Amino acid sequence: MARRWLDMHVHVSNYDPEEYFRGDILDDLLEVIEKSGADLRWVISIDMHWINSMKEEPDQVIAANRFVHELVRRAPDRLYGACTINPHFLEASLESMRLCFEEWDFPLFGEMLQYLMDYRMNSDAVVELVRAAVGYGAPVQVHISTSNSGPQGPFPGGGTEQLEDFMDLVERVPEAKYILAHLIGTEQDDPPVVAGYLDQIENRFGKFPDNFWTEIRDFNSPGVVEALQRIPHERIIAGTDWVTRIGPPFPPYGVIFGVETEEEDPYQPGVDGMVECLKRAGASDEVIDRIGCDNAAELLGL
Repeated sequence: MARRWLDMHVHVSNYDPEEYFRGDILDDLLEVIEKSGADLRWVISIDMHWINSMKEEPDQVIAANRFVHELVRRAPDRLYGACTINPHFLEASLESMRLCFEEWDFPLFGEMLQYLMDYRMNSDAVVELVRAAVGYGAPVQVHISTSNSGPQGPFPGGGTEQLEDFMDLVERVPEAKYILAHLIGTEQDDPPVVAGYLDQIENRFGKFPDNFWTEIRDFNSPGVVEALQRIPHERIIAGTDWVTRIGPPFPPYGVIFGVETEEEDPYQPGVDGMVECLKRAGASDEVIDRIGCDNAAELLGL
Protein backbone atom coordinates (compact mmCIF):
# COMPACT_ATOMS: atom_id res chain seq x y z
CA MET A 1 0.00 0.00 0.00
CA ALA A 2 1.43 3.38 -1.01
CA ARG A 3 2.37 5.74 1.80
CA ARG A 4 -0.02 8.66 2.26
CA TRP A 5 1.70 12.04 2.00
CA LEU A 6 0.15 15.52 2.10
CA ASP A 7 2.35 18.48 1.20
CA MET A 8 0.89 21.76 2.47
CA HIS A 9 3.08 24.03 0.36
CA VAL A 10 3.36 23.78 -3.43
CA HIS A 11 3.46 26.78 -5.81
CA VAL A 12 2.23 26.47 -9.40
CA SER A 13 1.95 28.70 -12.44
CA ASN A 14 0.96 28.33 -16.07
CA TYR A 15 3.64 30.91 -16.94
CA ASP A 16 7.38 30.24 -16.72
CA PRO A 17 9.83 32.74 -15.14
CA GLU A 18 10.28 34.43 -18.53
CA GLU A 19 6.50 34.92 -18.76
CA TYR A 20 6.04 32.29 -21.47
CA PHE A 21 2.50 30.92 -21.32
CA ARG A 22 2.62 27.17 -20.85
CA GLY A 23 -1.03 26.40 -21.40
CA ASP A 24 -2.77 23.79 -19.27
CA ILE A 25 -0.31 22.28 -16.77
CA LEU A 26 -2.62 19.84 -14.99
CA ASP A 27 -1.36 16.70 -16.74
CA ASP A 28 2.23 17.74 -16.03
CA LEU A 29 1.44 18.21 -12.34
CA LEU A 30 -0.33 14.87 -12.11
CA GLU A 31 2.61 13.17 -13.81
CA VAL A 32 4.90 14.39 -11.01
CA ILE A 33 2.44 13.14 -8.41
CA GLU A 34 2.12 9.72 -10.07
CA LYS A 35 5.90 9.32 -10.35
CA SER A 36 6.36 10.05 -6.64
CA GLY A 37 5.61 6.44 -5.74
CA ALA A 38 3.32 7.58 -2.92
CA ASP A 39 -0.33 8.38 -2.33
CA LEU A 40 0.60 12.04 -2.71
CA ARG A 41 -1.68 15.05 -2.31
CA TRP A 42 -0.75 18.73 -2.65
CA VAL A 43 -2.15 21.98 -1.33
CA ILE A 44 -1.36 24.40 -4.15
CA SER A 45 -1.12 28.17 -4.40
CA ILE A 46 0.07 30.61 -7.04
CA ASP A 47 3.66 31.26 -8.10
CA MET A 48 5.47 34.34 -9.38
CA HIS A 49 3.52 35.39 -12.50
CA TRP A 50 0.31 35.51 -10.52
CA ILE A 51 1.97 36.99 -7.44
CA ASN A 52 3.35 39.84 -9.54
CA SER A 53 0.07 40.45 -11.34
CA MET A 54 -1.74 40.50 -7.98
CA LYS A 55 0.62 43.25 -6.85
CA GLU A 56 -0.48 45.48 -9.75
CA GLU A 57 -4.23 45.03 -10.23
CA PRO A 58 -7.00 44.19 -7.76
CA ASP A 59 -8.92 42.03 -10.27
CA GLN A 60 -5.87 39.76 -10.47
CA VAL A 61 -6.42 38.68 -6.85
CA ILE A 62 -9.55 36.81 -7.92
CA ALA A 63 -8.08 35.75 -11.27
CA ALA A 64 -5.08 34.15 -9.58
CA ASN A 65 -7.18 32.14 -7.16
CA ARG A 66 -9.54 31.14 -9.96
CA PHE A 67 -6.53 29.65 -11.77
CA VAL A 68 -5.86 27.48 -8.71
CA HIS A 69 -9.53 26.55 -8.42
CA GLU A 70 -9.67 25.34 -12.02
CA LEU A 71 -6.76 22.96 -11.39
CA VAL A 72 -8.21 21.71 -8.12
CA ARG A 73 -11.68 21.24 -9.62
CA ARG A 74 -10.29 18.83 -12.20
CA ALA A 75 -8.11 16.85 -9.79
CA PRO A 76 -10.28 16.13 -6.74
CA ASP A 77 -8.56 14.36 -3.85
CA ARG A 78 -5.16 15.07 -5.44
CA LEU A 79 -5.02 18.86 -5.34
CA TYR A 80 -6.45 21.27 -2.76
CA GLY A 81 -6.52 25.06 -2.98
CA ALA A 82 -4.78 27.70 -0.89
CA CYS A 83 -6.13 31.26 -1.10
CA THR A 84 -3.51 33.97 -1.69
CA ILE A 85 -4.41 37.65 -1.29
CA ASN A 86 -2.89 41.14 -1.34
CA PRO A 87 -3.95 43.31 1.65
CA HIS A 88 -3.25 46.46 -0.39
CA PHE A 89 -6.43 45.51 -2.30
CA LEU A 90 -8.59 44.73 0.71
CA GLU A 91 -12.01 44.53 -0.93
CA ALA A 92 -10.74 42.31 -3.75
CA SER A 93 -9.01 40.11 -1.19
CA LEU A 94 -12.16 39.72 0.91
CA GLU A 95 -14.20 38.87 -2.19
CA SER A 96 -11.59 36.35 -3.26
CA MET A 97 -11.75 34.76 0.19
CA ARG A 98 -15.52 34.53 -0.10
CA LEU A 99 -15.18 32.66 -3.39
CA CYS A 100 -12.36 30.43 -2.17
CA PHE A 101 -13.99 29.38 1.09
CA GLU A 102 -17.72 29.60 0.40
CA GLU A 103 -17.88 28.38 -3.21
CA TRP A 104 -14.61 26.60 -4.02
CA ASP A 105 -13.94 24.76 -0.72
CA PHE A 106 -10.31 25.80 -0.32
CA PRO A 107 -8.99 24.49 3.03
CA LEU A 108 -6.09 26.95 3.52
CA PHE A 109 -5.51 30.72 3.68
CA GLY A 110 -2.02 31.60 2.46
CA GLU A 111 0.77 31.69 1.80
CA MET A 112 0.81 35.24 3.14
CA LEU A 113 3.70 36.81 1.21
CA GLN A 114 4.38 39.97 3.16
CA TYR A 115 8.01 40.14 2.01
CA LEU A 116 7.03 40.12 -1.70
CA MET A 117 3.94 42.32 -1.45
CA ASP A 118 5.39 44.95 0.89
CA TYR A 119 3.08 44.76 3.87
CA ARG A 120 3.26 44.10 7.59
CA MET A 121 1.41 41.26 9.24
CA ASN A 122 0.75 43.56 12.20
CA SER A 123 -1.54 45.89 10.25
CA ASP A 124 -5.26 46.61 10.36
CA ALA A 125 -5.89 45.18 6.88
CA VAL A 126 -4.16 41.89 7.68
CA VAL A 127 -5.98 41.66 11.02
CA GLU A 128 -9.29 41.97 9.16
CA LEU A 129 -8.29 39.29 6.64
CA VAL A 130 -7.03 36.88 9.29
CA ARG A 131 -10.21 37.32 11.32
CA ALA A 132 -12.15 36.52 8.16
CA ALA A 133 -10.06 33.35 7.76
CA VAL A 134 -10.95 32.40 11.33
CA GLY A 135 -14.61 32.84 10.44
CA TYR A 136 -14.18 30.47 7.52
CA GLY A 137 -12.30 27.96 9.68
CA ALA A 138 -9.18 28.24 7.52
CA PRO A 139 -5.65 28.02 8.99
CA VAL A 140 -3.33 30.89 8.08
CA GLN A 141 0.00 30.08 6.38
CA VAL A 142 2.64 32.80 6.82
CA HIS A 143 6.05 33.17 5.12
CA ILE A 144 9.08 33.18 7.43
CA SER A 145 12.51 33.12 5.76
CA THR A 146 13.94 29.59 5.87
CA SER A 147 17.56 30.75 5.84
CA ASN A 148 17.28 34.00 7.84
CA SER A 149 20.38 35.02 5.89
CA GLY A 150 19.65 38.69 5.28
CA PRO A 151 17.09 41.36 4.35
CA GLN A 152 13.91 40.29 2.57
CA GLY A 153 11.70 42.90 0.95
CA PRO A 154 10.65 45.51 3.52
CA PHE A 155 12.26 43.52 6.35
CA PRO A 156 15.91 44.59 6.84
CA GLY A 157 16.08 42.19 9.76
CA GLY A 158 15.16 39.23 7.53
CA GLY A 159 13.37 36.28 9.04
CA THR A 160 13.96 37.45 12.62
CA GLU A 161 12.06 40.67 11.91
CA GLN A 162 9.38 38.79 9.95
CA LEU A 163 8.81 36.50 12.92
CA GLU A 164 8.53 39.41 15.37
CA ASP A 165 6.03 41.14 13.08
CA PHE A 166 4.08 37.90 12.75
CA MET A 167 3.97 37.38 16.52
CA ASP A 168 2.62 40.92 16.93
CA LEU A 169 -0.27 39.83 14.68
CA VAL A 170 -0.77 36.66 16.74
CA GLU A 171 -1.29 38.75 19.86
CA ARG A 172 -4.02 40.71 18.04
CA VAL A 173 -5.72 37.60 16.59
CA PRO A 174 -4.90 34.79 19.05
CA GLU A 175 -7.89 32.71 17.95
CA ALA A 176 -6.39 31.87 14.53
CA LYS A 177 -4.47 28.72 13.66
CA TYR A 178 -1.09 29.62 12.15
CA ILE A 179 1.33 27.70 9.94
CA LEU A 180 4.91 28.97 9.90
CA ALA A 181 5.75 28.26 6.29
CA HIS A 182 9.01 26.45 5.45
CA LEU A 183 10.48 27.30 8.87
CA ILE A 184 12.64 24.18 9.02
CA GLY A 185 15.36 23.91 6.40
CA THR A 186 18.86 24.68 5.07
CA GLU A 187 22.04 22.74 5.82
CA GLN A 188 23.24 25.22 8.45
CA ASP A 189 24.16 23.58 11.74
CA ASP A 190 25.56 24.53 15.15
CA PRO A 191 22.93 25.86 15.60
CA PRO A 192 20.36 25.23 12.86
CA VAL A 193 18.42 28.31 11.74
CA VAL A 194 15.20 27.06 13.28
CA ALA A 195 16.83 27.02 16.74
CA GLY A 196 16.97 30.82 16.74
CA TYR A 197 13.37 31.05 15.63
CA LEU A 198 12.22 28.71 18.37
CA ASP A 199 14.14 30.78 20.92
CA GLN A 200 12.25 33.87 19.69
CA ILE A 201 8.91 32.11 19.95
CA GLU A 202 9.63 30.79 23.44
CA ASN A 203 10.86 34.20 24.60
CA ARG A 204 7.54 35.74 23.50
CA PHE A 205 5.06 33.04 24.49
CA GLY A 206 6.95 30.85 26.97
CA LYS A 207 6.50 27.73 24.83
CA PHE A 208 5.58 26.63 21.31
CA PRO A 209 1.95 27.86 21.15
CA ASP A 210 -0.90 25.43 20.80
CA ASN A 211 -2.18 27.27 17.70
CA PHE A 212 1.15 27.08 15.78
CA TRP A 213 2.18 24.51 13.19
CA THR A 214 5.51 24.51 11.36
CA GLU A 215 6.59 23.15 8.01
CA ILE A 216 9.65 21.14 7.05
CA ARG A 217 11.01 22.36 3.74
CA ASP A 218 14.35 20.48 3.57
CA PHE A 219 14.08 17.05 5.13
CA ASN A 220 17.87 16.63 5.21
CA SER A 221 18.31 19.77 7.33
CA PRO A 222 19.89 19.55 10.80
CA GLY A 223 16.91 21.67 11.78
CA VAL A 224 14.71 18.57 11.59
CA VAL A 225 16.50 17.10 14.63
CA GLU A 226 16.09 20.41 16.46
CA ALA A 227 12.40 20.55 15.60
CA LEU A 228 11.75 16.98 16.75
CA GLN A 229 13.35 17.80 20.08
CA ARG A 230 11.57 21.11 20.69
CA ILE A 231 8.24 21.15 18.83
CA PRO A 232 5.29 18.88 19.68
CA HIS A 233 5.28 16.22 16.98
CA GLU A 234 1.61 16.81 16.17
CA ARG A 235 2.56 20.39 15.18
CA ILE A 236 5.08 19.52 12.44
CA ILE A 237 3.95 19.10 8.82
CA ALA A 238 5.43 18.66 5.35
CA GLY A 239 5.65 21.89 3.35
CA THR A 240 8.43 21.63 0.79
CA ASP A 241 7.82 24.81 -1.24
CA TRP A 242 8.05 22.71 -4.44
CA VAL A 243 7.64 24.99 -7.47
CA THR A 244 6.99 24.75 -11.20
CA ARG A 245 9.69 27.21 -12.30
CA ILE A 246 11.57 24.63 -14.40
CA GLY A 247 9.77 22.77 -17.19
CA PRO A 248 7.53 21.11 -18.04
CA PRO A 249 8.47 18.41 -17.61
CA PHE A 250 8.72 19.57 -14.02
CA PRO A 251 11.41 18.40 -11.58
CA PRO A 252 10.63 15.34 -9.45
CA TYR A 253 8.66 15.91 -6.28
CA GLY A 254 11.03 16.33 -3.35
CA VAL A 255 13.69 18.32 -5.18
CA ILE A 256 14.72 20.96 -2.67
CA PHE A 257 13.68 24.57 -3.30
CA GLY A 258 16.30 26.29 -5.43
CA VAL A 259 17.64 23.03 -6.90
CA GLU A 260 16.84 22.53 -10.57
CA THR A 261 17.78 18.88 -11.24
CA GLU A 262 17.55 15.56 -9.48
CA GLU A 263 21.35 15.19 -9.71
CA GLU A 264 21.90 18.38 -7.66
CA ASP A 265 19.62 17.27 -4.84
CA PRO A 266 21.37 16.35 -1.56
CA TYR A 267 19.20 13.25 -1.15
CA GLN A 268 17.16 11.09 -3.50
CA PRO A 269 14.10 13.22 -4.19
CA GLY A 270 10.74 11.73 -3.39
CA VAL A 271 8.70 10.62 -0.43
CA ASP A 272 10.98 7.64 0.29
CA GLY A 273 13.95 9.98 0.56
CA MET A 274 12.07 12.27 2.95
CA VAL A 275 11.07 9.30 5.09
CA GLU A 276 14.70 8.15 5.33
CA CYS A 277 15.74 11.65 6.40
CA LEU A 278 13.10 11.63 9.14
CA LYS A 279 14.26 8.22 10.35
CA ARG A 280 17.87 9.42 10.53
CA ALA A 281 16.66 12.41 12.54
CA GLY A 282 15.12 10.02 15.08
CA ALA A 283 11.45 10.01 14.06
CA SER A 284 9.45 6.87 14.76
CA ASP A 285 7.10 5.35 12.17
CA GLU A 286 4.14 6.91 14.00
CA VAL A 287 5.76 10.36 13.97
CA ILE A 288 6.63 10.00 10.28
CA ASP A 289 2.99 9.24 9.50
CA ARG A 290 1.92 12.30 11.47
CA ILE A 291 4.41 14.62 9.78
CA GLY A 292 3.85 13.19 6.30
CA CYS A 293 0.07 13.29 6.32
CA ASP A 294 -1.98 13.01 9.48
CA ASN A 295 -1.16 16.35 11.12
CA ALA A 296 -1.96 18.32 7.98
CA ALA A 297 -5.10 16.31 7.21
CA GLU A 298 -6.44 16.93 10.71
CA LEU A 299 -5.57 20.62 10.59
CA LEU A 300 -7.31 21.11 7.24
CA GLY A 301 -10.23 18.83 8.01
CA LEU A 302 -9.55 16.61 5.00
